[in-house]
Amino acid sequence: RHPPRREHPHRCIDFLSTLDCVDASRIAITGHSRGGKAVLLAGATDDRIAITAPNDSGCGGAGSFRWQGPNSEQLPDILKSFPFWFSPKLQAYAGKEQLLPFDQHALKAAVAPRALLSTEALGDLWANPTGTYQTYSAARDVYQFLGADEKIGIWYREGGHFHGLADWSVLLDFMD
Repeated sequence: RHPPRREHPHRCIDFLSTLDCVDASRIAITGHSRGGKAVLLAGATDDRIAITAPNDSGCGGAGSFRWQGPNSEQLPDILKSFPFWFSPKLQAYAGKEQLLPFDQHALKAAVAPRALLSTEALGDLWANPTGTYQTYSAARDVYQFLGADEKIGIWYREGGHFHGLADWSVLLDFMD
C-alpha cells in the first residue's frame, strides 16, 4: 500500500507556514549545485514557494541536457557519479539526450508564474552556463505568455563553482 498523496509534499514549507514570524506568501528557496537541483524541483512542485533560486545547478538542474557548452557535465557523467539522484529510466537517454521528451526549460516553466532566478558563474563550465541560458530563454516564453515577464531572471558573475555574496546580493535585489 502506498501512503495517500499529499497536496503539498514539502515538510519544511508545511512547518514554516505555521510560524507567526513567517509570511507564508513570501517563502523563497535557494540552493547551490546539488541543492540548486533540489530547489528547482521543489519550486516546480509546490506552489506555496514564491521565489525559486537555483545557483550553479548545472546538469539535472538549470542547465540543459540537450545544449552542452564546452566542458560541461553531461547526462552520462552525472548518472555515473550520482545515479541515485534520478529515476533509473533516465539512463536510457545517456548519450541520446536529443531523444528526451523534455529538457530543463519545462521544469523551469512549471515554476511560472511564480518568481524564478538562476544565478550562475561564467567560470563554472561544468555547470553549463550557456545551456542554462538556453533553458532560461525557453522558459521565459512561458513567463511572457502568462504576463509574468518580470518574475524570471538570470544573472552571471565571474568566478567558479560557489554560492557567494554577489549571488546572495542579486537574489535579495530580485526579491525586492
